[in-house]
Amino acid sequence: MDQEKGIERGVPLYQQAYVILKNKILTGTFRPGEVLAETLLAEDLGISRTPIREAIRQLEKDGLIKIRRYEVMISKPTREDFVELYLCRAALEQLVAERAALEATPADIETMTLALRRSEEAINRNDLLAVLTHNTQFHDKMVQSARIVQLSRLMDSIRSPILLARRMVLAAGEVNERGILAEHWEILLAIQERNSRLTQDGMKRHMHNDLERGLAQFDSWERSYDKLE
Repeated sequence: MDQEKGIERGVPLYQQAYVILKNKILTGTFRPGEVLAETLLAEDLGISRTPIREAIRQLEKDGLIKIRRYEVMISKPTREDFVELYLCRAALEQLVAERAALEATPADIETMTLALRRSEEAINRNDLLAVLTHNTQFHDKMVQSARIVQLSRLMDSIRSPILLARRMVLAAGEVNERGILAEHWEILLAIQERNSRLTQDGMKRHMHNDLERGLAQFDSWERSYDKLE
């Protein structure tokens, strides 16, 4: 297979196609509202349309793609979708933070610390996908450290919309990236101190600031992508 296109031997083609297409969505290579053609995607990756279709079905389950009749389109959240998501996310994340301060193990804290260090390194080299990945790892480990199964399931149910939201918030570049990193360190410090109230307050500010950052980006982001239609 074509190594330059990211396809490797020994790994199911639909899994590789899924990862490649998902990364292109989250990095903005494919824009919200953009229509994709299975044939062109297959040609680009040097594989048949069958694994592309399977990858698209998985991306639809993730909420990253919409399929309407014969049209495959990148999901395009509205401003109202974004606000509603953050209202729900803020309530859940504050509970996550409170519980993490009480339940996180030293190993959990070490993993979150490593994620933030790697996020800072990614910011320094201007690697948006890596920043997104490590920020997600930080939040995911915090959810795990809360040790409430139902809470983890609720967070999983909005995982893909959150990834899209994070991508949009990070679209402003380094200013937002470093602001988010500083807030993450503040939350982690409160977890290390086992201060559940301070951790919850830090997460509340973080969610509020993320909402404001996203809304500040939303109008220009939406106008830009409307030109594709």
